[in-house]
Amino acid sequence: MRSEQVNEVLENPPRWLIRWGSTVICLLVVMLFIMACIVKYPEFVDAPIVITSLNPPEKLESTVNSKIEEIFVQDQSEVKKDQVIMVLESNADYKEVMQLKKLVEDMTPDMMLDFPVNVAAAFKLGEIQEDYTAFAKAIQEELLFSTLKPYDAEGVMAVRNIHDYKNRVVIMKQQYGLEESKLQLTENNYKRSELLKSKGVISTLELENERMKLLEQRKNFKSIQLSLAQIEESILGFKNQQTKVQLNKSKDRTNFATGSMLMLERLRKSIHQWERAYLIKAAINGRVSYLKFLSPNQFVKAGTTLLSILPDNRTKIVGQMHIAAQNQGKIKPYQNVLIKLDNYRYQEFGMAKGVVKSLSFTPDEEGKYYLEVTLPAGLKTSYGKSIPFDKELTGQASIVTEKMSLAERILNQLRSVLKYQNNG
Repeated sequence: MRSEQVNEVLENPPRWLIRWGSTVICLLVVMLFIMACIVKYPEFVDAPIVITSLNPPEKLESTVNSKIEEIFVQDQSEVKKDQVIMVLESNADYKEVMQLKKLVEDMTPDMMLDFPVNVAAAFKLGEIQEDYTAFAKAIQEELLFSTLKPYDAEGVMAVRNIHDYKNRVVIMKQQYGLEESKLQLTENNYKRSELLKSKGVISTLELENERMKLLEQRKNFKSIQLSLAQIEESILGFKNQQTKVQLNKSKDRTNFATGSMLMLERLRKSIHQWERAYLIKAAINGRVSYLKFLSPNQFVKAGTTLLSILPDNRTKIVGQMHIAAQNQGKIKPYQNVLIKLDNYRYQEFGMAKGVVKSLSFTPDEEGKYYLEVTLPAGLKTSYGKSIPFDKELTGQASIVTEKMSLAERILNQLRSVLKYQNNG
């Protein structure tokens, strides 16, 4: 039970209390609204991040199902570009394949016939054997052609015949001159005999004898002309034969040389394919890091990642992220990124800071957008600690999007609700 004074106050509150109470409440509401409009805070888009160098680590995998034959480089060892790290088992002998590669690597056409076929014949080449056999056969055929010189005898014979027939032409031309003179004399005698016959000095029989001599001499002269023409035609035939021999010789020499070069390129390609399949080689200078325990005679499947090589030049580092499509519209270049590394607890080491550099225009197969982050201060954290970059680092990144006040967020929610109701 309340006293009468208390009931009176409750039933009839003082006017000053109502007036000032309402004023204070209104002021508080106004102050809260002003604070909601003034105070802004950003949104965060969270996603995993991988910190790597501009020239990222090279990951090497097996391309065939095979056993490890030999390992040349130990874990965490330095390697040079093209250095062989390990050999996978094949039907070929690794060392002999490398010897063959050295023999054919810098071979030029003029060195082709000096290739040691007998030495390489003893090599165990396995998957390369078929291409090497074709190459060796082409070399031997070219060498045989170069040694036997099948066209030389025919060419020499043609030259000799040309020389002999030219000498015969000289002799025949001398005979031609003599026969021509004899024909002239015979014709003159016949003309004199005709004159004497017309005067009755000689008989018809004697004139006919002189005519027989003239016809005989003309026959001999024509025979010499025909023989001379035949000899010159023969010389032309021998010259054509000589030209044909030279053409065939050049053609066959070119065919053999071209065939050898084609087989050489085929062999080089076969060696290269064998290396890609059975040799694990470094493509960059760096340090080897095995991703699992490996030993000789261990079986590995095709597609198994065996090791990675951290490049020597890794001063410039970047962050790589994949953002879901629903968050992509909020992200713009030059926005700050706060990075918490998995290997270094941010409560102890602090967070690294990055900046959005670029965002892909189209999503990948999984519907995510690729985003690249630069780290202007490297891996120096908010606690002033420098984290060494000796391997790829993973972590969680928070992209700081544009700031928005509480009032804007409330209005956006109300606008969304009203739009949904109107559509309904």
